[in-house]
Amino acid sequence: ALENLQIKTNLGFKPLKTFATLSYEESPSIIQSEKALKVAYVYISPKSDFSIQQYKDDANKLLKDLKLPDGYYFEWSGQSEFLQQAMSKLSFIIPIVLMFIFILIYLALKNLKYTLIIFCTLPFALSGGVFYIEYLGFNISIAVIVGFMALLGVAAETSIVMMLYLDEAYKNIKEKRDYAVKEAIYHGAVLRLRPKLMTLFAILGGL
Repeated sequence: ALENLQIKTNLGFKPLKTFATLSYEESPSIIQSEKALKVAYVYISPKSDFSIQQYKDDANKLLKDLKLPDGYYFEWSGQSEFLQQAMSKLSFIIPIVLMFIFILIYLALKNLKYTLIIFCTLPFALSGGVFYIEYLGFNISIAVIVGFMALLGVAAETSIVMMLYLDEAYKNIKEKRDYAVKEAIYHGAVLRLRPKLMTLFAILGGL
């Protein structure tokens, strides 16, 4: 039917088959473009036990040997692109967060030695979070990283309370005895459990 479509010319109407040869071929129903280039999207949803980054790493190992025609190339987009942008921003934000945590601990204690002790205990709090994430089968994501940053703040706060009570208990017991480290730890840690838990739940409630 298209071959007989009448086209107006200076010599009158002529059928389309006079000027062109028509054929049927399979092709995309929509021609998409981005940045003035024709594109085709492949939508991928990794399984729940695969993170986006893991999928990209495995796929890139297979795609590196793929030979594409001249002018063709592939790149990752969608959530993968957003995740990469977020990771690059977090790599700048995380050191700043750690610096502020250190400064706030020092302002609370006014003691550099105690500040360094507390700061060195923070990785132990993260180790518990990493173990729990692995146990639940969660993948590392932006939400998980932000949660770890909040965990650092909670761990720093409870450590400050712990250090203050330990220091107070040590000073009080030292006045009565010469060697009072173990007893000070007991009084500062065990007997002061309630205020530390109250502080922890208050922070969690605020979050």
